[in-house]
Amino acid sequence: MRLVIDTNIWISGLLWRGMSHELLRLAEKGQVTLCLTADTLAELSRVLGYQRLQPRLKQLGLLPADLITYVLTLTTLFEPVETESGPLVAADPDDDIFLHCALAAQAVYIVSGDQHLLALGEYRRIPIITIRDFLSREFSTLVIE
Repeated sequence: MRLVIDTNIWISGLLWRGMSHELLRLAEKGQVTLCLTADTLAELSRVLGYQRLQPRLKQLGLLPADLITYVLTLTTLFEPVETESGPLVAADPDDDIFLHCALAAQAVYIVSGDQHLLALGEYRRIPIITIRDFLSREFSTLVIE
């Protein structure tokens, strides 16, 4: 099952335990396929460089490059599909990259913690849901540590 996860979900899963981390573990086991484009990967890389995340990275003994390498082992890269002119997410056009990625990957879900994306509800029949909703729909027996 192909998924696009937004940067919030990636950061949470990479740096902390919880539902987002469990989603990454599902990808490790091959139970889901996480999809990226060059734009979504660049966004993740940029956010991993934020000063406010550096103490957590230091605590974990990791560099942003370490995490990007790990991300690349979990993902399939796609060329983005841009089919419409103008912003798709009017409140935050930077979020369009996740919609383009989902369309290119023919994703089953976009899993997000971003209110602008969640407010859309879906894009081209691809549901946009929270991590909690995704796990309860698709992996209801999963025990979160």
